[in-house]
Order: sequence, then C-alpha cells, then structure tokens
Amino acid sequence: MAFVLTLAFLNGCATVISKMINYRCTKYLGTNNGSLVNYVVASVLSLVLLLVFSGSSADLNDFRQTPWWLYLGGAFGIVAFIISMITLSRLKVMESTILLLVGQLTAGILFDAFVFRDISIRKIFGIVLVAAGIIWDNKISSASREKSSGD
Repeated sequence: MAFVLTLAFLNGCATVISKMINYRCTKYLGTNNGSLVNYVVASVLSLVLLLVFSGSSADLNDFRQTPWWLYLGGAFGIVAFIISMITLSRLKVMESTILLLVGQLTAGILFDAFVFRDISIRKIFGIVLVAAGIIWDNKISSASREKSSGD
C-alpha cells in the first residue's frame, strides 16, 4: 500500500511539474502549438512504451473492439490541458492546482454517484471543506495584498 501511495504522491508532483513546463511551452509557441507539441510528444512516448512493455503481444484488434466512448478520455485530456494553460496565465500556481483538485474531487463524486450509484455525505462535505479553504485563502490573500499596496 505504501508503494501505491508513494506513486499517487509522485503523480501529483509530476502533474504540477508537467503543467508548469507545458505552460512555459505555450508562452513560447502559443496555446494551440504548445498543445500540439505536448500531445505529439506524449503520443510518441506512449507508442514507444507500448512497444517496449508489450513486446509482440500488442494486438491492434483490441483497439477496434474497444467501445467508442472510451476514446473520449483523450478528448477530455486535451480540453483539460487547454483550460489549464489558459487559467495558469490568470491564476497563481497554487490556486490553479487547488481548483484542479476540487474539480477532480467533484468529478469523482459525480462519476461515483451516476456510474456506481455510490455517494456519501462525507465525500460531499470533503469537497465543501476544500472549497471553503480556497475561498478563505483567497480572502486572506486579497486582504493582505490590499494592505501591502495601501502602505
């Protein structure tokens, strides 16, 4: 279990690092070109990893037999990437990351509720608590900025 928790933590770190590198890329190339670079590199790397780790067992028939809606993950991925790049130019990294977390938690709860028919008050309370923390932090940060600019 510790290994999985460590991987989850590393995934969170990698997500923020990736977001910052990709943000810099879109500053040089623009949002559309930066997105293209991100997904071309990711596609090439995915293909290499598929070939290395599956060896000769990669079966292209699996791709044809997969339900069409499972390919929407890639579409949602590019939409999320573009939204992330747009918001990073207007929000601090911490705000963007926390809002990303709240969005992920909300989507997870909605997915659990509609797909698995599993929802609990504790899950909803957790999201409300995190959202309240974000609002509180923004109010404190705004008050602090106003105070320092008024001096």
